[in-house]
Amino acid sequence: MTYWEAIQTLHKHFYLSGRRNKIWQANSVAKYIYYVLAVFLYAYLAWIGCELADLTINDNLGGYRFIYALLPLFLFIDYLFRYTTDHRLLMNIRPYLLLPLPKHSYTDYLILRQLIVFKNVNLLFICIPFGIRTVVPELGATAMIGYTAGLYLFLLINGQFFQFTQVLTARGLWYWLIPILTYLSIVIITIFFPSPQGYLHCWAEIGNAMIRGEIGIYAVLALLLIGMILLNRSFLERRIRQEQYTSETSKRDKNNINLTIFDRFNKIGEFLKIETWSILRNKRLRLIFYLNTFGIFIFSLITAFDPESDMVKSNGFLYYSFIVYGLSSLSRIMCYEGNYYECLLMQRNSIQNLLLAKYYFYTALLLIPLLAFLPLALIGRISFWTILSYALFAAGVAYRILFQMAIYNKVTFSMQATHTGKNVNTNYIQLIVTLVTIISPFPITALGTWWLNQPIITNTLLSLLGIFFISTHRRWLISIAQKMKDNQYDQLEGFRRSR
Repeated sequence: MTYWEAIQTLHKHFYLSGRRNKIWQANSVAKYIYYVLAVFLYAYLAWIGCELADLTINDNLGGYRFIYALLPLFLFIDYLFRYTTDHRLLMNIRPYLLLPLPKHSYTDYLILRQLIVFKNVNLLFICIPFGIRTVVPELGATAMIGYTAGLYLFLLINGQFFQFTQVLTARGLWYWLIPILTYLSIVIITIFFPSPQGYLHCWAEIGNAMIRGEIGIYAVLALLLIGMILLNRSFLERRIRQEQYTSETSKRDKNNINLTIFDRFNKIGEFLKIETWSILRNKRLRLIFYLNTFGIFIFSLITAFDPESDMVKSNGFLYYSFIVYGLSSLSRIMCYEGNYYECLLMQRNSIQNLLLAKYYFYTALLLIPLLAFLPLALIGRISFWTILSYALFAAGVAYRILFQMAIYNKVTFSMQATHTGKNVNTNYIQLIVTLVTIISPFPITALGTWWLNQPIITNTLLSLLGIFFISTHRRWLISIAQKMKDNQYDQLEGFRRSR
């Protein structure tokens, strides 16, 4: 098999693997919803580009040159957006290492796949409408070629940088310093410019060189892209071979934490241990937990020190901080348990005890945002009753909505979650449940706080609803367990197929 035949075969196999995925076949409704949402998203991006063009024209911000001043920010947003949609494919490559394929063909395919993916043009939906409104009237239609080609090269380089850091960050949290310091250094460079006009002029010169088609600027961008490809290729191949052939030396268990405190809770305590160990030992779940906790404290700091923080923003940050743990985990409840779902069915009341343990565990996690926002109540930024009401509402109403997903989830997640995709297992029911969870308190908030200007009404209603569902949590959890038992064969078949 030649080099290009190997590339084409890998592409065909990956394409068929996606088409044969049970999720692709089962969620036909979700596919059409995604297509509609994608159309709305790209239309919204194009609208942002048009509005940004009108802003620069009316306020005399440099015309088309202003887009280049925003380019570092756009690249950072593009990097973050890729983490919400891309997933690592190293595990899919490993079986091909046993075949006599040409050297570097599998790593080159991963790089080529990253170069031609449609996500590389996402930000062009902002930049192209902006260029049509600013570049074309000033320089003509031919200038759009250099304008678009230069921006596209920047996005390709950013995509290769993302793939490079994605491989490294999977090995440890310290590697997150690479993208953080990279984009932070770009921000720090702006401090050394004497004025905003000087910063804008510098980027304008780069943009003008790309529009004019100067060989020098394109040569620099091409060399930078080639360098990132070669660096990415080296680290990809090294990482694949490490995962395949390198045996990990025995080392001291870093997570040697005594969990005997849960023994007093009998069977529920055993499931509480599983929930704790799943976060401590699973890389992806641990990373999500760290990021959620970091986000909670960031929201509390923004609310505390932002002088323009209004009631809408404060309530939004507050409520999201209380439901963020549930949104990231409970919306996919039972997906990890799908690996041993047969064992749960063999034990009487095991599913009921599992749901109770999850409820107690994630209710206890609400102490983190409660403590994070408590200083705001002490300094008078937010009422303590407001904080407590959102905590009660999250533990009662929000968790009641999210736990309903235990009935509908039928897809097993791999326990080796480092190699699990980000969004490939999301169905339309999860999207609906997530949206309902997020917007559920805002009708009450709008009625009491914004329309009637009586926050006490909002706090009272949120607290009463939360207390009602908290006090009846055993009843509705047992009802969910009973529905799962009635639907056990459908769920069992779905869990087995998706393993």
